[in-house]
Amino acid sequence: MTEYANIGIMLVVAAAIAGSILGISFLVGPRNPNPQKGKPYECGIEDIAPMPARVSIRFLQVAMLFLIFDVEAVAFYPLATILKDVSEHSLMNGLFLLAEFGTFFALIVIGYLYVWKKGAFRWNS
Repeated sequence: MTEYANIGIMLVVAAAIAGSILGISFLVGPRNPNPQKGKPYECGIEDIAPMPARVSIRFLQVAMLFLIFDVEAVAFYPLATILKDVSEHSLMNGLFLLAEFGTFFALIVIGYLYVWKKGAFRWNS
């Protein structure tokens, strides 16, 4: 129980520090809003025309696909290190983990091919 108490104390102290910093900046910080500060900032370039009302969903779709496949690719590294350690101790456990690794990779490839077939990577459609 004491190991959880230490984590709880750390969370309470972190929340108190964050809250006090936000509170002090709210109390002491200057307040002088004007229309120029409310405008969106794009690398110092002035707005030429108003922003269009709709943005293509393609950007969101590609970003989500990137995140999905990127997170799955990141999962390969721990699997590979565990495979190395497990295969040194027991051949059967190593083969089972290798089969699990292959199944995971096959599912990623199937998902990638499905997304490709649906045309999610085509920009001009």
